[in-house]
Amino acid sequence: MRRFLSDLVIVFSLFLTAAPVYAGEQKNVLILFSDNQNWNDCGCYGNPVVKTPHIDRLAREGTRYQNAFATTASCGPSRGVFYTGLHVHANGQYGHPHGDHNFRLKPKVETVFALLDQNRYRTGMIGKYHLYPEDTTIDFQPRVSSYQVKAMADLATEFLNQKSEKPFFLVMGYHDPHPTSRTRPEWGVKVKESGISLTTYDPREIPVPSYLPDRPDVREGLAGYYQQISYLDAGIGRVLDALKASGQAENTLVIFTSDHGSSEPGAMANHYDPGVRIPFIVRDPKRAESEQGVVSDAMVSLLDITPTILDWTNTKGPKYKLHGRSILPTVGKKQLPGWDEVCLSHVFHEVTMYYPMRTLRTRDYKLIWNLEWRSKYPLPIDTLSRSTWKETLRLQEPTLGQRTVQKFLFRDEVELYDLKQDPDEVINLACQPEYQELRKELSDKLLKHLKETDDLWLKQYTLPISCETESDATQSEYKPLFNGSDLTGWTLKRANRKGYHVAEGKLVCPADGGG
Repeated sequence: MRRFLSDLVIVFSLFLTAAPVYAGEQKNVLILFSDNQNWNDCGCYGNPVVKTPHIDRLAREGTRYQNAFATTASCGPSRGVFYTGLHVHANGQYGHPHGDHNFRLKPKVETVFALLDQNRYRTGMIGKYHLYPEDTTIDFQPRVSSYQVKAMADLATEFLNQKSEKPFFLVMGYHDPHPTSRTRPEWGVKVKESGISLTTYDPREIPVPSYLPDRPDVREGLAGYYQQISYLDAGIGRVLDALKASGQAENTLVIFTSDHGSSEPGAMANHYDPGVRIPFIVRDPKRAESEQGVVSDAMVSLLDITPTILDWTNTKGPKYKLHGRSILPTVGKKQLPGWDEVCLSHVFHEVTMYYPMRTLRTRDYKLIWNLEWRSKYPLPIDTLSRSTWKETLRLQEPTLGQRTVQKFLFRDEVELYDLKQDPDEVINLACQPEYQELRKELSDKLLKHLKETDDLWLKQYTLPISCETESDATQSEYKPLFNGSDLTGWTLKRANRKGYHVAEGKLVCPADGGG
């Protein structure tokens, strides 16, 4: 009998240990995820034109981060970082997952959905997911166009009102303000059906950011972009109202952010601030009134989302080490030591866009390492289709905002910028003698982080820590394979391949392939 009671105590103890998190206080999570939104394109971030009353309300009730970053300015890869807590160079989704791009997470990588499912959470994904393979652990994932904010809000209301003892994790993946939303013919129809009144903006009153040229076509594009942000804000307001009406707001951590910055040239698929700096607001319902409406200068990134969710929900992480950390200690605080830098990593955008970059950003400086710097920067399809880029080429303008088109397309191996003196990131200090000590310091920090996060690219590429060690095509040890202007020195592998020649600076192949 004594042995039986002893075994019963052990079994009961194990039951308590394995008891779901909802046995006590429910701790829910709501993520509001916009698409291609620059960090300061909200009223609460100081934009004097765009109207975002619901996002602004969230900022008044929570903590707004001034220094938040996507680690890669590309939709699919950035979401891979968001949902796994791992850099793109480690999680496997190096580029877009859709269509011919076909990048996907490594088999052993677990998403935050899967981890929460193991902790008996009820999970929901409404709208844009953009991650492969599809996560079969998600409980609620209805089909809906991610640019229909009213339909998305209705589904969120349905999810929030479901009767369940389980706590929930819900992600709202919006497509706005990605420019492809408003170019769809059905976008205007669905907006009209939703009953949401679109806010219109006068292009003449739009403040043009310094990284873009001030032209009528750019202003028209920005006016449409602002309209989408206000439309997005209306959808967010409906979800926040539904959360409050469900009676669960006081137990729900709410995070609003974006996958990366704008889709304009110089932003998307770049590590310049217009591409990677993002809005980031956290509302913790348990914070005192004195900790609400706080503006934090902590440097955070999308790597930190998954660790934060695991921390809030008291969920065990994966067997491997995550690359981010929980930001809960920074919530409600203006300053906190130890949050002074972020590391960024980019590999692909589209499958044809291989241009790996690694970056260390502090509050005052940024060091960018372009691993394939000898190659011309490959432009994303979104950039090529933008009137900003088309008009720049048509008008043969030498600059794109403050940066020359030449420098935009052909980059230095290492870029170092003083962000206080040069916020547009156009004056490269990497080879200035007085900045060599700083360059080495930032390079050492970047390398340390890349090694700690198992960056496979370090096996193929070497970060030069000074100008003397940079890969220079003019160095004496460099031997050109042939003269590109007239093919002098080029030896054909097969002697019968004749007819190749240079015309107007281009290599011309004979119609028959030269044999």
